[in-house]
Amino acid sequence: MDWLQQYEDELRLVFEESRRAIAAFPEPVNAWGLAYLDQFNVFKPDSRKNYICYLLPFWLRDRCGLSPDTTRLMSAGNVYLMLYFFLQDDLMDSPGSPAAQALPLANLLYGEFLKIYLPLFPAGSQFWSCFYRYMAEWAYSVSREAGGDYFLNDRIRIAHKASPLKLSSTAALLLAGQPSLIAESEEMLHHVLLTLQMADDYEDWEQDLADGSYNCLLSLVRSSTGVGGEALTQAAVEHFIYTLGGLGGYADTAEASHARLAGATLQVPHLLSFHLGLAENLRQIADRIEAEKQALQGGGLEYWLSRHTNLS
Repeated sequence: MDWLQQYEDELRLVFEESRRAIAAFPEPVNAWGLAYLDQFNVFKPDSRKNYICYLLPFWLRDRCGLSPDTTRLMSAGNVYLMLYFFLQDDLMDSPGSPAAQALPLANLLYGEFLKIYLPLFPAGSQFWSCFYRYMAEWAYSVSREAGGDYFLNDRIRIAHKASPLKLSSTAALLLAGQPSLIAESEEMLHHVLLTLQMADDYEDWEQDLADGSYNCLLSLVRSSTGVGGEALTQAAVEHFIYTLGGLGGYADTAEASHARLAGATLQVPHLLSFHLGLAENLRQIADRIEAEKQALQGGGLEYWLSRHTNLS
């Protein structure tokens, strides 16, 4: 993972600075904030690793001529804004969660984000008009996801659920004096964020099915199998994946996105490498399922040999 290893030392500094800032919040909000930060700290075991959020400023640094200090500041700003939006996601996904704890923390994190970005961009900067647009995209997307079936009808809305992430690429391009590339950078991130959501939804489909949460893969199953408005069952999803080979088409979507990224004028090699890993992982899963199915159809001994040969 060249897109991570090259920046690990600097990323440690980002999380150390984030811990210092959150530790300075009033009690007991600081303790809640530190515990919440640890849930996303890439250096903590079993954390939720939102790599693109932390690393996008670093991936853009050379392309946009950013200084190391500015890059680390922007990464920290991304951490604060990420936590701010994840706290809101938690409240929306779990109405019974304690708003009295989450909301004060969310607003202090938002304040830390503003503390970083306000000195970089004056009030009349294009950055702030993009900021308001990304906020509107996020609000529209998350508020209408349940009934919109975005994967089937409007896939850009899936990427818009993470629209605030685009702030760091927009900021980097404005600091580099290249605002003409903002639209292309937005489109590139839409493709990456869609594939990232698709990969997460493959991992989470069983839990999302049980919870009734929206999921790209489950949307594909419904549209491909004609289930329509009927309740989707686990057996139907497993039949789609393991018998019909439905993940092949799912992986095709990710590979098509990668082809568009590779042909973009704005080249960000580590972003491309990150996306390639996501697309290749989906393809490998689809191919492995198909290979096992073919081996099983060929007979028990052949299947046993293929499994144990791979393991060895």
